[in-house]
Amino acid sequence: MSRVYTPGQGIPEPEIQINSSEAVNHIGKAAEVCGIVVNARYIPQIGGEPTFINFDRPDPDQTFTAVIWGENRLKWEQLPENIYPNNKVCVTGRIESHDATPQIEVISPEQIRIQ
Repeated sequence: MSRVYTPGQGIPEPEIQINSSEAVNHIGKAAEVCGIVVNARYIPQIGGEPTFINFDRPDPDQTFTAVIWGENRLKWEQLPENIYPNNKVCVTGRIESHDATPQIEVISPEQIRIQ
């Protein structure tokens, strides 16, 4: 299930394409970040009901995280935590830092594509 990013959805157009392990060096930039998803977890008991999609190594040692807040989960036809693990995935958006881990907030399935 590969989706294509289309500009104009309120998502910044990527300036660069980088490997997930390099995201830490590009905080604040719009990018397409690609890597292997090792696990994804939906945690409804945390405020905002996030789904964390972790790259390269499991939490808490992941190199990059894509986060989908609960208010956006219904936009996916299948549960995100069932789609992405064990795939090479690219995420488009602005790289932010949360607790020293680079992350992109994902508001739409179009921001994520499986390679």
